[in-house]
Amino acid sequence: MDQRISAVENTYPQGDAQQSGADPRPCRRPAGRKPGPAPDCAEQGRQLLALIRHCFPALNNWLDALPDPRRQDLCVYLGRHLWWQILLTFLLRGGSRNAFDGDRNSGQLPENMLHLCEQEWDEERLGKRRTVTCSENAKRHASRVPVAAVAQILIAMIRRLMDMRLLDSARLFNRWRLIVIDGTLQDRGRDTQKGEARYRYIVEAKLVGPEGTMFPLMTEFMDMRDPVRDKEDCELNAFGRLAKRLHAEFPKLPICLLMDGLYPVQSVFDLCAMYGWKFIATLREGRQPTAWDEAVQTMMMSPVYVFQGQHQGENGLVKQTLRWTDNVPFGEHALSVMFSGEISPVDATLWCWVTNFPLTHERVYAIANQGGHARNDIENVFNVEKNGGFGLEHAFCANATASQNYHLTMQMAYTIWQLLANGLLHRLVRACRKVTDLKLVALLRTSLLSVRINPLIPSFGQLRFRSSA
Repeated sequence: MDQRISAVENTYPQGDAQQSGADPRPCRRPAGRKPGPAPDCAEQGRQLLALIRHCFPALNNWLDALPDPRRQDLCVYLGRHLWWQILLTFLLRGGSRNAFDGDRNSGQLPENMLHLCEQEWDEERLGKRRTVTCSENAKRHASRVPVAAVAQILIAMIRRLMDMRLLDSARLFNRWRLIVIDGTLQDRGRDTQKGEARYRYIVEAKLVGPEGTMFPLMTEFMDMRDPVRDKEDCELNAFGRLAKRLHAEFPKLPICLLMDGLYPVQSVFDLCAMYGWKFIATLREGRQPTAWDEAVQTMMMSPVYVFQGQHQGENGLVKQTLRWTDNVPFGEHALSVMFSGEISPVDATLWCWVTNFPLTHERVYAIANQGGHARNDIENVFNVEKNGGFGLEHAFCANATASQNYHLTMQMAYTIWQLLANGLLHRLVRACRKVTDLKLVALLRTSLLSVRINPLIPSFGQLRFRSSA
């Protein structure tokens, strides 16, 4: 056996030295993952036009139907052109009228504006150069149009989405439309006659959509001084007016209102009972002290009314314990109260809601998470509108009528943006990794400025809301 073992060969030290060859590439791949593709701005403008044609094909007709007191034979721009000027001011999120004025006649934007508002440019009368109207002209026009007429367009947009069954998956128990009610500051307006600041407040009704989306439905404007009764207006009074309008527009719609701790009062319960609405309202300790004490005591005497569950939170998995009690007296109404103790990886919280839904082990989880917690999403909406470039709280103009019409147009733009970003663009740029809404806005602005939309080939794939996970 030893004779068949090969002798060890001597090595040649100089032959083992590293030599530079003709191919200098390293032998192993570099560490880390490959970078994602860069988002392309070429298609954003075309997708916007395709979305409008798909979801709101009658939008320009609705805008044309608004009152227009101008002499049409002397006008350069159609009425819908003026409203699209305001819409793009909010869609491109400049935060002010001046921000859009800086871009309005740059690059391809005038040509793309004509495609969006479907206006034929009369070169013989207006010249070859296409232009976009200035914000002062749009503001003056908005100051002469009744606010109620503009508000109807926002309702028509929601009716269209309902007819498309685009929001059906967000219904509670496959029946109830969830509508969030909340108030906020509209703008820090200026009174030009007295020269003093005058804040304007609103109460908003927003329809809950799939995957955390929320669509503006109605706005009730509050005047902090009621000149007729010589007293301050308040959020509950504004809610009464809003509820009357909401029932008049949707008398047969199964509605469930989601409200904060201001609203568990007798007048709100009376309205919901009269209109046949369900509600889920946050109950704060001290708001209804007698009812709170009654709910706590009867809950402790009902140990079988317990449900253990969990759901995904912002910081990980949240363990949830639901306890509830029935027939708690709130004035003339006997309602149900539900407590939710939640433990997340970072903190522990206690939620409490009052509702006129009958509570069972099969229903409490959906009522708490699909209903009660969904009310908090309106705070995210307000935050985006205030700090994300839309300009909520910004005084776009001193005229009260124009200011209210600007706010309603902002809500139209927010509806369009929800559909465009969450239903289409985020899915198309998913491979690019971590493309924020503000980046998508910048891409849309670049597209409208640089790429001419071909109206003959507006493509639209499929509208699917992305998961928030």
